[in-house]
Amino acid sequence: MPTNYPFPKPEQIRQIMSDLLGREVTVVRGDDFVLERDTPAVVSDYIADGGAIVAICMTDLRLSNALGAALTMVPPQQVDDTVKKSVIDEMNLENLAEIVNILARLFNSDDCEHLKWNKAHTLPGDLPDDTQALMKAPRARRDYDVTLDEYGSGKLTVLVG
Repeated sequence: MPTNYPFPKPEQIRQIMSDLLGREVTVVRGDDFVLERDTPAVVSDYIADGGAIVAICMTDLRLSNALGAALTMVPPQQVDDTVKKSVIDEMNLENLAEIVNILARLFNSDDCEHLKWNKAHTLPGDLPDDTQALMKAPRARRDYDVTLDEYGSGKLTVLVG
């Protein structure tokens, strides 16, 4: 499907995450990340200069907590404990927001309208209508498996409109 926004390549995602987290990160194309109604996850949306939601980055429960924890060097065992409770820790969410904000640079090019990170939404929970609409009918999608040294693996999905 054609899109105006470039898709982040696995190597680009890996490089940014590895630099930010100061640890080995592996990113490869993966199977679809299927969100059920009660699946704990984070949906981070990006807006174009005109205000429209044009891209989404979704992270599953483990990756949401692992990325956030690794940024501030929270022990991996705490991530395991949080995942067992099926919650996304508030501090991990704030740290994840910093990471997905920096990932916004991977979507920008001279050939498309500038976009920036907008907000991270936790699921289960309500999403804005325009974010839901893009999730239901993206122009393109890529799913990645991300592994953080010591913190485990999780799913990252990118949708563009």
